[in-house]
Amino acid sequence: MKKTCLFTLLFCFATSASAAIIDFRSAPYASTFFPPNPEVTTDTVNGVNFTITATARGVDGFRQNSDGLRFGVPGNGMYSISIVSDADLEYTSLLGKGHTLTNFAGQLPFDISVNGVQKIDNLQFPASTFNAENLSNIAVSAGDAFLIAVDFPALTGSSIYASAVLQTLNFNKVQNPPLPTVPLPATILLFIGGLGILRAFTGKT
Repeated sequence: MKKTCLFTLLFCFATSASAAIIDFRSAPYASTFFPPNPEVTTDTVNGVNFTITATARGVDGFRQNSDGLRFGVPGNGMYSISIVSDADLEYTSLLGKGHTLTNFAGQLPFDISVNGVQKIDNLQFPASTFNAENLSNIAVSAGDAFLIAVDFPALTGSSIYASAVLQTLNFNKVQNPPLPTVPLPATILLFIGGLGILRAFTGKT
């Protein structure tokens, strides 16, 4: 019973978050090679609405295959993807893999920014193997632009030979707003009352 009371008290003072995944293999991200197909799409995941804008070589749009979204120069690959949500989020990890056609290029590097402020520089995925890269819980407010862009100038070797696939993006939706500020006297009374309840349940005096 004591543990139950402690858990209840802790829960009242905690905020919660729910984890979810944006899957770039799904229908909203289907390839849009030629006009009038749009370069902007929408997706809804775990109750969060997203607006996604893509840029690609040549005709703007999405480049999708069975693995996810294809970035880089080969096959008129994508250059960037901008994601705007209608809720406050934390982006936690990005699953992808690199690919180099020859020995003349390193793995494709990505930069990640929020509203133009860089958060991650030169993110690279291993060749031919999917790996989840930690994003260190990048906080993004509703309406902010979360941008994943290829950093071609940072590429070792020729961009003609390098590409990458992004498959999923993990995020946490922050569900509860911050707790309202409680005046100090009221806080003390709540704390004393909580101690009294615990003593009543444990039978201690």
